[in-house]
Amino acid sequence: MTERTTEYRRIPLEELNYNSYLQVPQLLQLQEQQSEPPHHDEMFFIIIHQSFELWFKEMLHETDLMVRYFRSGSVSRVLKVVKRINAIMSCLCDQIQLLHTLTPAEFAGFRERLGTGSGFQSVQFREMEFAFGLREEFFLQFFEDDVFGVERLRARWQAPSVYDEFLRAIAAAGYPVPAHLLEGEDGHTHELDPGLVEVLHQLYQEPDDNYHWILVCEALLDFDMLVSKWRAVHILMVSRTIGGQIGTGGSSGKAFLEQRVHHRFFPELWEVRNSFFS
Repeated sequence: MTERTTEYRRIPLEELNYNSYLQVPQLLQLQEQQSEPPHHDEMFFIIIHQSFELWFKEMLHETDLMVRYFRSGSVSRVLKVVKRINAIMSCLCDQIQLLHTLTPAEFAGFRERLGTGSGFQSVQFREMEFAFGLREEFFLQFFEDDVFGVERLRARWQAPSVYDEFLRAIAAAGYPVPAHLLEGEDGHTHELDPGLVEVLHQLYQEPDDNYHWILVCEALLDFDMLVSKWRAVHILMVSRTIGGQIGTGGSSGKAFLEQRVHHRFFPELWEVRNSFFS
C-alpha cells in the first residue's frame, strides 16, 4: 500500500514531557458521553472502543512494515513484525471480554444514544481485513458518504494483499508458486488454489535450509486463528449483552457475526494440513 504522509506538529524538545509527548490532555477530551444525564457505563463503552481503534491503527502500521520486509526478502524481520501483530491481536481478544462486565440493563441505559453507530462501520477493521486479503464490496456501501473511509478502503482494495506479498516472496526464494497468483488479485478475495497447496506441501515436507518460511507460515496461521478467536468472543459478548436482538446501526447482530466466523485469510495454509493425512 502507498504510504500516506501526515503532517505532525513538532514540540520543542525543552517542552516535551510525559503529558505533552502523549498529548494526554487532548486524549482525555475525546470521551464525550451522549446520554443525558450521563450514564456511568457509557464512559467504559467509549474507552474500550476508542482503544480498539488505536490498536487497529498500530496493526495497520505494522502491517505496512511487514509488506516492506516481504518485498525486501527480510524474513527474520517479517517474523518479528508478525509476532508483534499477533501479540496485539491476542490483547484485543482479552480486551473485548471486558464488555462482558456490562449487564443488559446497563447497556440499555445508553444504547439508544449510539444512533446508527455500529462496529461494522469501523474503517480500520475493514482496512485490516482488506489488507490481509478479505475484500467484500458489500462493506463499501457503509462509507459512501465518508471521504475518510472511502479513500482508505479504496487504497487497501487496490494494493496487493499480505498474502499476495507472501506468495511473491516465497516465489523469489525459489518455490514454484503458480504464475497466475503472482499477478496479484487486487480487489478480490483470494480463493483456494490446489496448485498452491502442492507448493506449500513441498515447502513443509522439504524445508532444507528454508525452515524460516515454515515459521512464517505458522505465524500467519497464528494471526488467522487469533482473528477467528476475536470473532468468536465477539459473538459471545453480543449474545450475553443483547441476546438475539437486532444490532446497532440496523445490523442483524449476532446472526451477522456468526456468518463471518468461517472466514480465513490464508486458505491454503489450512488446506495443506489435509495433504499430509489423506
